[in-house]
Amino acid sequence: MATFYLLATLVFAALLALLLLRPGAARPLTVWGLSALLPLLAALVVALRAA
Repeated sequence: MATFYLLATLVFAALLALLLLRPGAARPLTVWGLSALLPLLAALVVALRAA
């Protein structure tokens, strides 16, 4: 299960990087949402790996 969350984290990070490389391609709320989701997913990965 931790591997799934790790892959999701990497996909969301790549999507955020893609949106940030092309200014104006995304709405500010989308960028804010993706950037707020990354620490949550990273914490889930760490918590599931430790368990």
